[in-house]
This record gives sequence, C-alpha cells and structure tokens, in this order.
Amino acid sequence: MASGDGVNRSTFALRVLLSFASVMCMGAGLQDRRTGAANADDAEFEALLKQGFELHQQARFAEAIPVLERAQRLKRQDYFANLVLGIDLLRTGKSTEALPRLELAAQVKPEEETPEDYLGEAQASLGHYAQAVEAYHRAMVRGHNSEESLEAWAGFAVERFRQIGEILRASQSGVTTIERLQKATASSGSQMRCPRPIPQLEREFAAQAMGSAANEHMDVLYNLSICYALAAGKAAEELQTNRKDEVALHRLRGDVLLRVKTDAVAAEDEYRKAIALQPGDPALLARLAEAQASAGDTEGAKQSAQDALAIDPHRREALRTLAFLAMSNRDYEQALPWLRQIAAESPGDLTEQVELGRALAQTGNSAEALKYLSPALNTGYPDEKGALHALEARVLRDLGRDEEAARASAEARRLSDAFQARSKTTTSGKTNADQ
Repeated sequence: MASGDGVNRSTFALRVLLSFASVMCMGAGLQDRRTGAANADDAEFEALLKQGFELHQQARFAEAIPVLERAQRLKRQDYFANLVLGIDLLRTGKSTEALPRLELAAQVKPEEETPEDYLGEAQASLGHYAQAVEAYHRAMVRGHNSEESLEAWAGFAVERFRQIGEILRASQSGVTTIERLQKATASSGSQMRCPRPIPQLEREFAAQAMGSAANEHMDVLYNLSICYALAAGKAAEELQTNRKDEVALHRLRGDVLLRVKTDAVAAEDEYRKAIALQPGDPALLARLAEAQASAGDTEGAKQSAQDALAIDPHRREALRTLAFLAMSNRDYEQALPWLRQIAAESPGDLTEQVELGRALAQTGNSAEALKYLSPALNTGYPDEKGALHALEARVLRDLGRDEEAARASAEARRLSDAFQARSKTTTSGKTNADQ
C-alpha cells in the first residue's frame, strides 16, 4: 500500500493488517451466509470486494476504485469496503472524495485506528492541517499509542515541520525566524515547550494572510515549528522504548535527521539500515532518494526515486525528488510530468502548485501556468522579492492581457523595492550595532 507525501507509514505492516481484515471480514461473512439464506447480492459483494482488494494490493488503485464503488453500493455500511475505497481514492489524488468513505469507516468501527490515520493524511493533502492533527490524535487514542499510530503521527509532524520551513525560507522575516529557532534550540534544548495546542495554532495560521510578514504571523510559525519538532521527538522516544519495529524506528530517525536537523548523510545511513531490514519498501526508497539529493548524490537520488516509483507510481516523495532535480538543472520539460502528478494528488499544497506554474511558464504554456500562479498569489503565497509576480506579469503579456500584466509588474516592483529597503535597514542596523 502506498502512502502520500506527507505521511510516513509502514507499508508492510498495513498490508498485513488489511489482509488480515479482509480474511476476517470475508470469513465471517461466508460463515453467516452458510447459516442463513444466501442471495445474489451477498455473493456479488464478496466477489467485488475480493477483486477490488487484489487490485489494491497490486497498487492498481485507479482500477480498484470502480470495483470497490460497486461493492460499497451493495453494502454501504461495510467497514472494509469503505476503508479500502477511501484509501484508493486518496492514493489517486481524490482526497475530497476519500473523506466521506474514511469517515464512515471510522464511524462503523470506532475502536479502529486505521481510518483515522488515513483521514489525517487526507485532510493534510487538502491543506486542512488542524483537522489532520485531530485525526492523528484520535488514531493514537483509539490505538492506545500503538506503533502504527505513533509512526503515522510522527511522520506527519516531521513533514509539516519541513513544509513550514519552506514557507519561512521564502521571506527574509522567515529566515530571521529560522535563526531565532536555531538560537532557541541551542540555548533552551530540553526546556522548550509547545505554548498552545497544535490545532489551535494551525487555525490561527490559516486565518492569517499567507504572505504576511507581521510579527504575529511569524510567531505562529515559530511556535508551530517548535510544537511539531517536540511531537516528533516524543513519538520517536516512545517507539525507541517499545523497539518492536526496528524499521519504523530507523525510518523516523532518518526523517528527524533529514527534515529537522538537516543532516542528510546521517539520515541516509538510517534509511539504509531500514532498507536492509525491509528491502523493496517504496517509502524507504523515496526517503533515501531525498537524503541522497540533499547530500549532493544526484545519480543515486534519481535511481532510488525511480526504484520507488517502479513499485508505487504514486509515491509523492519520489516524484518530488525527481522534479526538484530536474528544476534545479532547469530541465523544465522533464519536470512537468512529475509536477503535474504531484499537483493533482496534493491540491492543498500551494508550493507544489506554484512549482508547476513556474515550470509551465518556462516551457511556454502561459495559459496553463496562469491557472496555477494566480490563485496562489491571490491567496497571499509568499513572494517577498516579487519574482513570482514578475513571472505572472510575463505570462499575462504573453497572453495579450496587457492591463493585468501592468498591474502584476507594478506589484512585483513594489515588493522588490520594499525588500531592498528592508535589507538596507537591516544592514545599516547591524553596522551601527557593530560600531
């Protein structure tokens, strides 16, 4: 079973879980029908569920969906039909459609943690981070802090930490916030605390303008970074204590090293240890590719990412690594297929939408590029230096929309001038302080 870019989960463990559930559901169903009056709908349901699950196990999610939909229509309250259908919708980028299926599965079996884990992933892929956190927390409560629920939560926390880091690096005020985080970590260490519940902080962040440089905005991102880092660390400690799943432990260590501590070489070592224990896991191969790319091993990163996609064509981390490498080499044509897939399967991730818009603009696809750039900029996507507005202006001119292009160009100049003025003020202040 595949997982999206944001959620770290043991593929092997969940396959075992779902295979076991499949056997139990089908076995119980057949036993009930032997004692009662069998009918055509029961037989058809069992056949469809079996066929759909077999397709799911082969990662043929798009083919499994219509089969599972037919099964679900026959038994709308069936836990397993709703769960696997929800997962496969999620895997094919249909997160909105996946939500009601996963929610129903969670309602049918309130003691099961698995639907809540996937609800967390679905909400995160839509950019609903407060709801995602709440779903992961429900999974941990249901699972009594099981290894699977802890691993899923920690994986999300580390990925969200990475996303926030990208947002911060997009502006000078954000870079200053990163420096503030580094100083706080060095001085406070184990004394650091999460000041408010993460869902509350996420809702505060969502309510603010995306590109705002206000102190309040940076404070929320600062606190979120601390909270997610602490959450991942706590989950890692609990997994370390249990030590039942060495693969999960190595993977989480690698994630923390790569995305929190930015130590790509050490992260690569942890991922290789996990792969040695569980060869051929696409999630591990994708993470190895990301670490290799960060460490400068371009060819190794490409190979690992391609190996991951050969097993799971929807592995978002592998797609992102290949797209990043192509964009870094200004090979925009090569990056396009990967960026299109990522954007389609992660509609709530504005960074990926913007990257696709950039690649489309660079390859002369102006009309399509505008479809991705304008909505992101209109919602306040960070553009402190005005580069994205300048690109939008160029695209608009290519389309003959000169008045709109002039407005975008003026906004690009305004942002650039403001950035330069702030930079001069900051430099002057540092110079005076040093005198």
